[in-house]
Amino acid sequence: MRESNPCTRSAAILFILVVYAPLGALLADLGTSLSAGHADWLELMIPSGRRMLLLARSLGLSLAVAGSAVIVGVPAAICLWRWNTGLSARLRWLMLFLVAIPPYIHALSWMSAAHALNGLLESHGMAGIPFQGWGASWWVQLMALVPLAVGLSLVGLETVEPDLIAAGRLMVGDFACLKRVVLPLAAPQILAGAGFVFLLSITDYSVPSLFQLNVYSLEIFAEYSATGEPARAFLTAVPLLLITMLFLSFSQAALRNAVLKPRSTALSFPTPPRWPAWLGCCVRGSVLLMAAQSGVPLGVLVAAVGSWSAMAGSVLSSRSEVLFSVLVAAAAAGASLPLAYAAARELVRKDGQGRLWWFLVTAPLAVPAPLVGIGLISVWNRPFLEALYGSSLMTVLASLARFAPLAALALLAQLRGADPLLMDAARVFHTHTLKTWLRIRVPLLLPGLAAAASVVFILAAGELGATLIVAPPGRATLTMKIYTYLHYGAWEAVAGLCLSVAAVVLLGGLVGALMVGRWRLPRAKRFR
Repeated sequence: MRESNPCTRSAAILFILVVYAPLGALLADLGTSLSAGHADWLELMIPSGRRMLLLARSLGLSLAVAGSAVIVGVPAAICLWRWNTGLSARLRWLMLFLVAIPPYIHALSWMSAAHALNGLLESHGMAGIPFQGWGASWWVQLMALVPLAVGLSLVGLETVEPDLIAAGRLMVGDFACLKRVVLPLAAPQILAGAGFVFLLSITDYSVPSLFQLNVYSLEIFAEYSATGEPARAFLTAVPLLLITMLFLSFSQAALRNAVLKPRSTALSFPTPPRWPAWLGCCVRGSVLLMAAQSGVPLGVLVAAVGSWSAMAGSVLSSRSEVLFSVLVAAAAAGASLPLAYAAARELVRKDGQGRLWWFLVTAPLAVPAPLVGIGLISVWNRPFLEALYGSSLMTVLASLARFAPLAALALLAQLRGADPLLMDAARVFHTHTLKTWLRIRVPLLLPGLAAAASVVFILAAGELGATLIVAPPGRATLTMKIYTYLHYGAWEAVAGLCLSVAAVVLLGGLVGALMVGRWRLPRAKRFR
């Protein structure tokens, strides 16, 4: 029985308007430009020469990052898969939220680590290791995005029925069961993780630009900066959009099955499995690499800051940017919840309309961040909207347009786990709508609401691609300030700020991980 609520339907419509307004405005600008006689601009959709080289470079870099993420992520997920009791069963989901640590923090940390290593090598008469260009961009993007591959691989492993695993272990042994049963069944979710890593890599220009590597997503920003024409920027982005939509169509189908499939209540491995020695080495190596993924940034930043007083001084010197970033992230997180809940209610549907909503919710994830910012300018840069266009609302809308779909997916997982009998009873016996929400619905949805709010807050706090375009003059976010300083090599000046951002992300990720663990653990506890 589905809820029929005018407020929910209105919020679902508002979700579509907020998320798709930038893209709709760009299409409208394109139509206006073509009708004005700029049909020659259509040539921008076919990259050639330098742009073809940039597209090929971006494609190769992103494929390498996605492939490497799977190679590292699957063994790490196998290790986390067995952490299914106690507090560790909840904390393991922190790995998924580590992807929200802004890439520029990883870039700063590994730059500093490479500088220190080169100094050590040179002191012993050896040549230093160059840390620029394609190789540095690949490594930093891998370190920034591999938690997503680990998290979705873990989701895939947990969707495998324990009964199948038990039968396989009896028939062919532990490793053969893993190879012939578990990994083939978890493959769609594992490949979905690779697909999302690819999407985030190919649409990001911040890391490659820091290492002096030009990529195609930066070309979109450069085209708009040079011409001021949203239509030209959109046409430039078309080849990238086609690639990202292709990967998204593959990834979202696997993600839909993973989210909608009920979690089994039995433990996957009641007795410890026996792996071959080489697989054990791979697992331990992946775990060590994941430890470096978060340990190196935190260690380098702590060493660079030197003392808490120095960190406090860095934060106080940027208190206006810190306050603005927190307010924007909090506003985006709060505003996303009703919109995400309404969209999640539609995602639960199993008919054709539900599949349409899956496309509507996931498609914006394929839109490059600069295009979102350019589209928001096209929407709001109107004479009668001047007051709103020049306000902080633009940065909030940028985060909403980018991250509200992720909040909807987080809430969907909670809706699928909530007891439908309690929801039905609330609809039948409620006497007051507000009391029903406060006493029944909110407690049932609280883990999902907290996880969704955490996702949006930490991602909005580190958002750069769209914010850099729409932020009003004099209202820079902390991320914008750090990114600007990094281009001038002012590492020490921003180390304290980066450490503050990392601490906020880790705190938000910890809350989200505990909430995710809370809605997944009770089923397993029944069978211990």
